[in-house]
Amino acid sequence: MKYYIRSYWTKYKQLYKKGLKGIAAFLAIGAIIFFVLATIASRGMGVIFNEVMARQTMMRGSVTVESLTATPWGTLSFTDLVWKDPEGRELLTAPSGKIRVNMWDVVTRNFKASAINGIELNDATIVVDLDDDNRLDFVPASPDVNKPLDEVEPRPKPPKKTTQDRQEELAKKVRNFNWEGQHLDLTITLRNNQLEIFQKNRHYVMKNVEAKIHLDSKRAIRVDMETGKFGGTAIGDGMTLKGRVDLKDVLKHRMPQLDLQFEVKGVDPSSLGFGDNIHDAMTLLTKVTGDFNRPLAKGRVTMPILRIPALTFENVVGDVTYQDGILNFENVNANVYSGKLEAKGVYNLDTRAYTITGVAKDLDSSEALKTPEFVVPVSANLNFKSEGKPRDMEVWGNFWSGGGHYMLIPIKNITGNFHNKGRHLSFSDVTVNTNITTISTDALRIDNGQLTMGPLNITSHGGSNFILYDESFDEIDENMDRIKEGMKQAGENSKRATDSAKGIDSIKVPDDVKESVGDVKRQMNEVKDAFKGIKIK
Repeated sequence: MKYYIRSYWTKYKQLYKKGLKGIAAFLAIGAIIFFVLATIASRGMGVIFNEVMARQTMMRGSVTVESLTATPWGTLSFTDLVWKDPEGRELLTAPSGKIRVNMWDVVTRNFKASAINGIELNDATIVVDLDDDNRLDFVPASPDVNKPLDEVEPRPKPPKKTTQDRQEELAKKVRNFNWEGQHLDLTITLRNNQLEIFQKNRHYVMKNVEAKIHLDSKRAIRVDMETGKFGGTAIGDGMTLKGRVDLKDVLKHRMPQLDLQFEVKGVDPSSLGFGDNIHDAMTLLTKVTGDFNRPLAKGRVTMPILRIPALTFENVVGDVTYQDGILNFENVNANVYSGKLEAKGVYNLDTRAYTITGVAKDLDSSEALKTPEFVVPVSANLNFKSEGKPRDMEVWGNFWSGGGHYMLIPIKNITGNFHNKGRHLSFSDVTVNTNITTISTDALRIDNGQLTMGPLNITSHGGSNFILYDESFDEIDENMDRIKEGMKQAGENSKRATDSAKGIDSIKVPDDVKESVGDVKRQMNEVKDAFKGIKIK
């Protein structure tokens, strides 16, 4: 019995080994045959490429290449690819690149969109048009692609047609790219591309675009993209976009769902209409969710510094949301002249109109005015508004202060209103309260750097009321300057006398100190004389 079992097992092992060798030989022969067929197909790839381009229906027009080489492994390298519409207008150009295909589909001549596994475009110019639902199409480039980024048109030229004409035109529009629901599963790689985007009333030109996009039309799109500088509707240093677009059930008329991280770096505020000469860089870092045709972005806005007329903000940080072309800013905080700012606002990306309101607290007046003699903590309600033109920015509000001093004069508080438009800054209802007087004025303007002051009302707490007119200001200003200079010199002389008198019991006051003090007294008398012509109510 053992003999029969051993014999049977020996024969089984011999048959098993022969079977394995046969399968291996079959696979080897099959691989060789496939390699030979793939090699033959790759040598005729130019003919196959032209046939595929003639059969495909997604891209309207013609796609040609200057030269084409292929490997048996399915990589086609090309130079000077050009896609033109039937009217001969260029829709896409790429000096070089690669197309990766499934060689089994090529050998079996199963020419479908699914045969393409990858597309790589180097130094290409790509122009994308997004409709109201963000559906993608390719269109001819505008002249702006060859302009410096700061000269790119902020928005497309508006058509000279009625709204109804425009809607009818869109309904009849022939698309250059039509997906038609075909299954696509490929990786798109962009190297040093230039990208122009038209989207509703917005227009962007982006340089140095690097991207890797994996598209599976039955599942999702995975995006990893970074751009260099850009211009158009906004000017900035670059953008990054990373994340996923869910495409499940998209053929059942369900909108793709977004889950993306979107960062915009170094945006120039003037390019958005925030003032005519404000170029401090702004950065937005957001998470984008929601439907593909109506994305919702939430995140943070940051600016290391923001300089506007009469105000300098540092470390600006706030919350931002975006939807339907509207940016909402909330909880914006910043440092300003050793004080704090809290603000919020709304910005329309299409019209460039905006409103911003805020409260600044405990600003150091000596820093803001660059006058060390004037020290009071100032707070203010701020309002910024623009209808969309950089030069029409309007700033207004009111301010109030705590106690402080101007030179040796104690100040209890200051209140007033201000208004700034262009290079014209005005103050009204300004009141300065001291321990002995109240000074008020309704007219104080700074036009192009020139100060214009109306009458000053000076009311002493003893009941006397004075009005100081313009003709007295110049003389008083000159005397006050001399007084300040005399006080400064007297202080230096006094310090010098104190230093030299250390260790001496009896001190003789130097003659130059006496003279400085005498000068100050004489200058104070001159100020009194200047008030003799003042009218008294």
